[in-house]
Amino acid sequence: MVNKKVTPATPTPQSSNVPQRKARPATAESAATTRGAVTAKTVTPQRTVPPKPSVTASRFEGVQRGVRETIAELKKVQWPDRLTTRNLTLVVIGMSAALAVILGLLDAGLTRAVEWLVRLPLGG
Repeated sequence: MVNKKVTPATPTPQSSNVPQRKARPATAESAATTRGAVTAKTVTPQRTVPPKPSVTASRFEGVQRGVRETIAELKKVQWPDRLTTRNLTLVVIGMSAALAVILGLLDAGLTRAVEWLVRLPLGG
């Protein structure tokens, strides 16, 4: 059996040079409120909780915020000039046409290859 040193869960107060806070003397009013009694002098104000917004209102606010943020971002964009826009548009159209031709030829070739494989006589 192993002997283990047991330490207390809470440290014991040790004397030090740090001054300790003194408790305030209890008054009759504070003693009455701590026991749950309500005196004539003590009035607790009621907190008003704002009503929760409806689901539709919160969604609408989210859409409004998104539109405002989008407009703010679009104002930061450095837009290209007319010549650059035209040239880049022509590049996109040309690449799309070239890709369409390549895919069309590939499709036609694969279609003929499959038809040829279907017409092969089965050996048996």
